[in-house]
Amino acid sequence: MKATLYACLLTVGTAALLAQQPVDPKELLAKARELIVDRDEHLPNYVCVQTVSRYYFKPLHPRHPPAPCSQITALHNGNASPVKLYASDRLRFQLKVSRGMEIGTWASASQFSDRSIFELTGGGAYGTGTLGAFIGDIFGIGTYEFMGEDVRDSFVAYGYSVPVGASHYQVKSGSDWNTTGYSGVFWIDSKSKELRRLLVDAKEMPPETGGCEAATSVDYSDVKVGLGKFLLPLRSTMRMVMADGSETHSTAVYSGWREYHGEAVIRFDGGSTTAGVEAPAPAAAPFPAALSLSLALTSPIDTQTAAAGDIVTAKLRKPLRFGKRLLAPEGAMVEARIVQMQHWLAKPQYFKICLTLEKLETHGVATPLYAKLAHEAAPSTIHLPPAGQPDRVAVLVFPTDKSRYIVPAGYQTNWITVKPPLEERK
Repeated sequence: MKATLYACLLTVGTAALLAQQPVDPKELLAKARELIVDRDEHLPNYVCVQTVSRYYFKPLHPRHPPAPCSQITALHNGNASPVKLYASDRLRFQLKVSRGMEIGTWASASQFSDRSIFELTGGGAYGTGTLGAFIGDIFGIGTYEFMGEDVRDSFVAYGYSVPVGASHYQVKSGSDWNTTGYSGVFWIDSKSKELRRLLVDAKEMPPETGGCEAATSVDYSDVKVGLGKFLLPLRSTMRMVMADGSETHSTAVYSGWREYHGEAVIRFDGGSTTAGVEAPAPAAAPFPAALSLSLALTSPIDTQTAAAGDIVTAKLRKPLRFGKRLLAPEGAMVEARIVQMQHWLAKPQYFKICLTLEKLETHGVATPLYAKLAHEAAPSTIHLPPAGQPDRVAVLVFPTDKSRYIVPAGYQTNWITVKPPLEERK
């Protein structure tokens, strides 16, 4: 019995000593990079849903002229926050990723277009790169700094720096893109050899961008896509500090991963479809202009969960007629899309929901719908649709000092049909 007990204690003690042995940081990093690069090269084309929540802050004490970026970032990275929240919004995109290249459109859209995803964001900070570009840059430079090991979770930290010449990190200023270098830290799981977390910090942004610093944090995990498991982001956060002292904080959550087989029709030239993909049946011709539409929501819009990119449905409250001809009966379904979901927190507080009508379905036929909101009187306060959106986008404003507002089912709006834009006229 004593011999057996001694043997057991010896085994446990030996295991404990082995567990405490420090890892070889160079060997671990070499194996991790080989695994990461190999899995990245074999990653199939895939589609996922990205939900982005953005929070906008303005300086408590604006400075004129603004302080240098070195002073601004030092102040903003301190304990006392020099900003206050004044607005937030939420967006939901569908992303297609191929070899680290991202193509985006609204969530639940039937096809990808050649329109840049940045045109859908309505302005404000939005970042790409978490789905491939950062990994390609960071694990291609070849020089790193061992930062230490966290024994509690078996994570080993490494520092890195990507110079401008090797960087694919671009910041938009107007219509131009400016490349910037960046640095940061990444954490490798010493047991699985997998990348688990990444920090990207761009501290020397080109002056023409109006930015001082953009810091991004990404959490990675093994995600099943098709028949395999691949390293993909689950969540990322970005904090951008501008030269005027304002900040934007954004959080992106990724879900709904699936391998892309060409189910959706992807158009890059406005007309052609990808090879081997059958184009959808042609829709009916648009309705004539100057027709009146009276709509009622079929389900509520909850500002706590709804996002730009979501589809909402309504039904006709009255038959749609052109002269004596019936175009659509009462109750016909109309599909609209939210293109902005904003909460304004500065006084007067309100929620702003921007909608655009997309189609009307009747007897199994979808008719594209171009219409603008009918205003009975000119409003005292003018609310414009987000930048890049057409003027037919309806802006619905709901004043409230609550943190949540629900637009009820049955909510009524009145519209007037307009001519389709020139590029969509046949």
